[in-house]
Amino acid sequence: MRPSLPGQRFANLVARCDEENVDLPLDTACLLASAVFDHGVEPDRYARKFDALAARAAKTAGNSSDPYARMAGVLKTLFGEGGFRGNRSAYYEPGNSMISSVLDRRVGIPITLSIVLMETARRVGLTLAGVGLPGHFVVRFPDATSRLFIDPFQGGTLLDVPECVALVDKLYRGRITWRDSFLDPVSHRTIVKRVLLNLKNSLSQAKNYVAALAAIELQLALDPDDPTELRDRGILFARLHRYDQAIEDLETYLRRSPGAGDGDTIRHTVEYLRQARGL
Repeated sequence: MRPSLPGQRFANLVARCDEENVDLPLDTACLLASAVFDHGVEPDRYARKFDALAARAAKTAGNSSDPYARMAGVLKTLFGEGGFRGNRSAYYEPGNSMISSVLDRRVGIPITLSIVLMETARRVGLTLAGVGLPGHFVVRFPDATSRLFIDPFQGGTLLDVPECVALVDKLYRGRITWRDSFLDPVSHRTIVKRVLLNLKNSLSQAKNYVAALAAIELQLALDPDDPTELRDRGILFARLHRYDQAIEDLETYLRRSPGAGDGDTIRHTVEYLRQARGL
């Protein structure tokens, strides 16, 4: 599968960050990913939208140097005046995982709204860390001693640790045992991978298999040895009747994951595809 120009730029960005041993620039990586799926997206133009939000936030904060005042300015700009909100009515819509679409429509899911918050805050001098709770995503408040977190999906609501615990318990109905490590900050690379996973899943559910393949190619640029992505790519190739490519990916998955729980299912799938290829 030949990468698009934005896809190649994304891969080049990942390679450069790997070579320099630095984390991905979150805004650039997410905007390049958006441009893969929407050819009308110009990453530089959307970066200026972040700049404009930050300028408004700084003005709202009275250009104060106090981090609490700046944080209040960011929250008011995004979730008050700006109207950014969670897309509850169409949570699994692909656009919710594309930062360009979130900036345009001002709706998204927890992780993409968190990215908007983090990148706006960064531009006013606040470094916010993302926190990947099971089933949800929040942002650590800039004062690490406060043990407070911001939930962009809930309009920028502040959460303490017991409220984070309650949130996870509500989502999973007690099926997950809480661990304090759930509150550990995650890297930008991990955030981008989670965004692309959401995008792949939503595109697959919408039966847009070609676009879902593009999401997998971006994932493989981040982690070329991820066997799960090879498995999923093989399944998508099969749905597109590209049997030779499907068989190659699924057999590679089986070699790399000999003890996989779905190994028997995948082997049966490969047998079926070999028969279908010969029809």
